[in-house]
Amino acid sequence: MKMSPKFVLDVTLAIILLLGNATSLEVSTLGGLIPSPKGDSSTSASEEADDISKEETDLKSFMLKYESDDGNSCLLDVIKDEVISWIYPNGTLRESTKKFGTKLFLDLSHGNLKEDTDLLLEVKAARKFMRWRIEVFSAAFNTLNAAPFNTLHSMRDSLKFLSLRGNNFADLIPDAEAFERFLNETRLEASNATLHKCELFLVHNATDLYDRECYLYFQNNTNTNTANTVTSSINYEDYIQFLKDRYDLQGESSQSIAWASFPNLPRLLELDISNCSIEYVSKETFQNMSNLRRLFMSDNKFMTLKHDTFLYIPKVQYLDLSFTNVLTYSYQLQLPTLEMAMSLVYGLKIQQNVFKLLPELIYLDLSHSKMTRNSAVAFAHLGEKVRFLSLCYTAIPMVSSAIFKNTAVEGLDLSGNPYLSYNIIDDAFDGIADTLKYLYFERSNLKDLEWSKPLKKLQVLGLAGNNINALTPAMFEPLESLEILDLSSNHVGNWYRSAFHNNSALRVLNLRSNTINMLSNEMLKDFERLDYLSLGDNNFICDCHLRAVVEVAASNNKDADCSYSLLNFSQKSTVEQDLMAAAESLNIDRRLWQSRYIPWLMKSYTNIKDYNRANHIIRLRFSSGEYMISKCQKPQPFQMDELGSDFSLKFQLLDYEASEYWCFNNTDQLQVDQLNCQLRALSDLTEELHHITTTVIAVVGSVVAVCIVGFIIYLKRWHIHYYYSSLKSAALLSSASKESGESFSHISQRDPSAVYDIFISYCQNDRPWVLNELLPNVEEAGDISICLHERDFQIGVTILDNIISCMDRSYSLMLIISSKFLLSHWCQFEMYLAQHRIFEVSKEHLILVFLEDIPRSKRPKTLQYLMDVKTYIKWPAGKGDSSPTSEERKLFWKRLRRSLQVLGISSREVTA
Repeated sequence: MKMSPKFVLDVTLAIILLLGNATSLEVSTLGGLIPSPKGDSSTSASEEADDISKEETDLKSFMLKYESDDGNSCLLDVIKDEVISWIYPNGTLRESTKKFGTKLFLDLSHGNLKEDTDLLLEVKAARKFMRWRIEVFSAAFNTLNAAPFNTLHSMRDSLKFLSLRGNNFADLIPDAEAFERFLNETRLEASNATLHKCELFLVHNATDLYDRECYLYFQNNTNTNTANTVTSSINYEDYIQFLKDRYDLQGESSQSIAWASFPNLPRLLELDISNCSIEYVSKETFQNMSNLRRLFMSDNKFMTLKHDTFLYIPKVQYLDLSFTNVLTYSYQLQLPTLEMAMSLVYGLKIQQNVFKLLPELIYLDLSHSKMTRNSAVAFAHLGEKVRFLSLCYTAIPMVSSAIFKNTAVEGLDLSGNPYLSYNIIDDAFDGIADTLKYLYFERSNLKDLEWSKPLKKLQVLGLAGNNINALTPAMFEPLESLEILDLSSNHVGNWYRSAFHNNSALRVLNLRSNTINMLSNEMLKDFERLDYLSLGDNNFICDCHLRAVVEVAASNNKDADCSYSLLNFSQKSTVEQDLMAAAESLNIDRRLWQSRYIPWLMKSYTNIKDYNRANHIIRLRFSSGEYMISKCQKPQPFQMDELGSDFSLKFQLLDYEASEYWCFNNTDQLQVDQLNCQLRALSDLTEELHHITTTVIAVVGSVVAVCIVGFIIYLKRWHIHYYYSSLKSAALLSSASKESGESFSHISQRDPSAVYDIFISYCQNDRPWVLNELLPNVEEAGDISICLHERDFQIGVTILDNIISCMDRSYSLMLIISSKFLLSHWCQFEMYLAQHRIFEVSKEHLILVFLEDIPRSKRPKTLQYLMDVKTYIKWPAGKGDSSPTSEERKLFWKRLRRSLQVLGISSREVTA
């Protein structure tokens, strides 16, 4: 059987740890698994000490490098911080968490507290000032060697969230069973002296440590033989008594765990016992927390999950068993046996029915926890509610339909299992074909995707770091819902038949670090639908096609914060019960995007901005006639015609960096932005840009001109209205003049000298003023002829004809204006005729007399214009309702007569 280097290294390290714990050997003496050579007589003590120190340093640095994090993240890693949102990774509580804003926090983490009594005193001291009930409690990263029973008992009625992360619960000898196995091995190594019956029973595991006869035998015969000597050296009697006391007080079996003494915690919902060096866990650990919903047990050292481990916590929905039993340089075993060392090498043992007792389980995280081959059977008993399962870096040996047949898994991570690619049964994913949305199968030596054909609902597929060589049309054809595809770090080359013609939903494609050397027409056709593309670190041959693609992508550059909303992931929910599931899926989507792609995009966005500045690429955008630049505006597809075909590309580069976008030009390596291209694609792009610029300038100029003209029209709107009204009146008068010319010709012939000095226009309400004031002071006193419609209009002639005829035979016009005048239809018509005389007939003798103040808001536009071009006189108003004084009246008539004289109207004999 061929063993991998990783397996050999694991075995070697396990043996080192075993020997180091069992015999107290210094690591430095192993010297990279070769004993240090003894110095000769000429070697000084200081030089020998330096050599030992150097060997120790070299081995330690090698071990630390071996156990360092490889940086590979798994599916559930991206949401773990959000799931356990009430605590930071360092064990301190998040007091500002809105979700638990109304809860009472008590944070006693990092207090260097070793005993339960010390912790209880701290709790009591804190509760002197806080009389509320504690719901969230952290005693993380202290030096506790067991669960603080009394402390937790004091808050048993209220505690909901508990963290004991980072304590060392392996300081005590784990349990009687492990101790018994250790004694068996030490006895086998003892001398071949005849053993007592009890010793034989103990060697062959035929009795337990509570046998009364054997207990008395060992108590009375501790120094009879070598085996007993070994037993006494490890304080056997004290430990047996300790176990008996625990059994009497708490009723625990011989397999009880010394660290796990929890009081009854009926309200506890979440328990965090991560990174506590736990080696053994049993069902009794959780028997007093039956309402538990989330259990976090990552970074521990337990080697077996028994079938009844979770018997008392059937309501658990989230179970975190990641980074379990990880072999590290600093690993310390309490009972270093060969069985334990081999468990470290072969991984965690999971018994068959362990998950059958968790019917409510939704999230199961076993990432980075190596498992034995037989452990895979346990996943065949997962409940029907399991939706997210992370088995990355677990060395799971095979995948078959039996594992997922009863589940509704939406997210699955099988990354980091290189032997799995040879053991995928054809129908492995049939059971979850209708539910699976997220599948990560990275770094697993995959070569083909035949197993993926049933996955029609799959949206996100991660295949980075595999051994995929070529993309064929049939490879992704069944994945009609695929939106994100990661093929980075494979061996993918060019393809000449469309590989994604059936993937209309595809928006993100990662082809980074492959062996692509040119972009074919079919590849560009596949890129047309994409929003994001990654092509960095490929072996391109220099051509202008590549630079054109980079420039098209650069012109679509968007801020990283805009990326997720533009992807528009499809979240379909057919029934109301699925709304919560859709919300969780949306959160998974966002977290996956933020963790994997946002860091790339932020760097790429900045690099492309620099590229655009260096290459003078400016993208103009217009919206609603106004110039706007929106960082989140949807990209407008660019037409690229370089190889005789049109391609509409709108994607943005995920990972642009000049040093990683390069190409080979014969023997030289050039960056893409160094290519000097004058091909048709770029010239067409430049010509189109110039055409757009010219069009934009013309449009902007026209818009500005229209705005200026509109502004001028707005300012002169009343004058324009006046001219329009004048033209309308002129048309009416011309028509009326033709019809009435012959009617009035006989009047002129019969009385040719009948001409009026003044035509008076007034309303009926102002008649008293005209008769009592105007006629006596103008017509009678000044001997001036006045035309009054009630006196001088010809009987039997229409009003319109009379008005026109009298105005034409009058030397001047006088408008007697009041508020009633403005309401009269005929008065307004006469006022329009006055305009006509001024502009069309060139008779400008017009006198305006105001009998009262007319507010500007009530003045017609025609009147306002006449007031602007003609002077006017106002009848004096008395105080209150009284009439004007005689002096005011005399002054008014004097001014009016003077105005008439200016117009050429004076006292003379006139025969009307």
